[in-house]
Amino acid sequence: MPAPFGINMPHIPKADLEKMVLIGIAGFIIVLSLIQFAMVPSFRKLGELKKEIIKEKETLKKDEALIASKSQLQARLAAAQERLKVYENAMPRYSEMPGILQKIAEVAYENKVKIIKVEPLRTDKSEPAKPKAAPAKPGAKPEAKKPASIYMEIPIQVEVKGGYHALGQFINGVETAVNIMSIGDIEINANPEDMQNHNARLLIIAYVLREETQSK
Repeated sequence: MPAPFGINMPHIPKADLEKMVLIGIAGFIIVLSLIQFAMVPSFRKLGELKKEIIKEKETLKKDEALIASKSQLQARLAAAQERLKVYENAMPRYSEMPGILQKIAEVAYENKVKIIKVEPLRTDKSEPAKPKAAPAKPGAKPEAKKPASIYMEIPIQVEVKGGYHALGQFINGVETAVNIMSIGDIEINANPEDMQNHNARLLIIAYVLREETQSK
């Protein structure tokens, strides 16, 4: 049968044709192997990149959590500082006794009570002498030390003059003041020269922090 389009095809023996097919298949396999070999580093890099992305995402989450916790800690710190200011105002240092006396005067003025006399009474700021402890018995556990008191009670003798209702408001104002104070004793006497106002003597106990406690 004549070749199409007038092209004369050379006659190739069957054995040579089979060799050519085998060579072609072998070449294709070699090329494919080379392509796969060349792409192995790329696949490895992609795997490493995927691991790095996962690691960075985890780090980012930790950083975000740390930022959130830092904001919460800052808010807690600010709240604690505010509470500390309230506590310091409620129980000031012993050296701030003039401020406590001024507060008592302000409460009296607000309730229309006239102060006749204000006098802090002397107190021993040192700790009372403790009796010597008996020698411990062999094998006995040592007694636990009692924690030292962080505050002092300062008695203040106050003499005032005012109406019965005004005196009641003054006492309430002292007990509910920002500075912690309590009424230890009250003595009210009628004033024969002024029936509307009474003479009263109060023992106000002010609570203050010890100086060594504040310095720590």
